[in-house]
Amino acid sequence: MKQSEQDNLFTTFQQTIESVIKEKRRNPKNEKLLNNFNARIIIGLQIEEDYYFWVNLVANEGTYSLGKGKLDEYDLELRAAPLDLVFFVNGENSVLNMILKKNSFNYKKLRFSKGSTGKRNLGILLKLSKILVLD
Repeated sequence: MKQSEQDNLFTTFQQTIESVIKEKRRNPKNEKLLNNFNARIIIGLQIEEDYYFWVNLVANEGTYSLGKGKLDEYDLELRAAPLDLVFFVNGENSVLNMILKKNSFNYKKLRFSKGSTGKRNLGILLKLSKILVLD
């Protein structure tokens, strides 16, 4: 994947995440969830069968930042195709659908692994779905 393609993918993904969080902040009932979510998540965007573009999402007391690459210490690792994540964010695919169904590469649509601490952190996955999925 060329550097310009990586930059475009990262910018698109970053704008999507930022717009979802901005939209969630418009509703006062989401404020507590957004402000109390603390996590370090690495996300592998599956571009080809054997190639992942890695980004990281760090949430700390209401501040969200997205960066390129993996983190040394993280709470949760996610892997998914970008198109599947779009359908997840817009609410078309549920968490259950993402975990049980297969994508175009014949992998589960959403795969998750333990964090660097060795904990599975399913609670973070469920909270993340509440944050990223538009109502």
